[in-house]
Amino acid sequence: MRQRVLGCPVDDCDLTELLNQVREYMAQGIKHWYTSINVANWYAYTHFPDVAALFDKATFITADGWPIAWASRVIHHAPLPRIPAMNFLEALLSEPWTTPLSVFLLGGKPGIAEQAGEHLTKKYAHIRVVGHFHGYFDSAQEEGKALQAIQKTEPSVLILGMGTPYEQAWLSRHFAEIPAVLAVGIGGGMDILAGIKKRAPEWMQNSGMEWLYRLIQEPRRLSGRYVKTTSSFAWHVFRVFWRLPSLSSHRANSYSEKKGA
Repeated sequence: MRQRVLGCPVDDCDLTELLNQVREYMAQGIKHWYTSINVANWYAYTHFPDVAALFDKATFITADGWPIAWASRVIHHAPLPRIPAMNFLEALLSEPWTTPLSVFLLGGKPGIAEQAGEHLTKKYAHIRVVGHFHGYFDSAQEEGKALQAIQKTEPSVLILGMGTPYEQAWLSRHFAEIPAVLAVGIGGGMDILAGIKKRAPEWMQNSGMEWLYRLIQEPRRLSGRYVKTTSSFAWHVFRVFWRLPSLSSHRANSYSEKKGA
């Protein structure tokens, strides 16, 4: 069941329920699209109508970070399962598929998706990486080449690692044109799949400290974003919990954060 946490849509399902639904859709050939919400995505959704419209098209939206799950508990008194996009992807690729799952990787700087494909091929026995393409398009022609490569290889799963709102916007434009039954958005996760970056230790993930691990890895890129998005999120939780009036209802017209941020 889909609910709203501080105005943002999130599905109330655990990982087992999500996988069961995905298996059913794939067996029936029903096209579907998965994405997740963390604090940065919540900020983009609630401040930029164009981004909100993109997220609303997703079939499945899960709580990627603990703050979203905790906010649901504090404000709505309803525990919300936390399913990071990378956890969902790992569970999906680990499934014992009778027919190997054909996968196409789209995103990251040139060479990263190819490297990620090599890692996935070694790690998962029941998948087949059929293609890859970087996510830094400098022209409509290059974006068209990526689309043609996906159409030519006919994957059943498309993994996008382009970041918000670029992967959502790309899917909004091309989802009907691609042969993949399932599209999975993983944000900046392509570098993790390629082995260039590491996720936080499990104890940090489970204690809600994964953001700190990422900040230590990339302080210059993430510090400004974290200050802006986290302070806004904390204020909204405080305001809604204490039923205070909003200071402003202003929403920008478009999302302007740099690609890859």
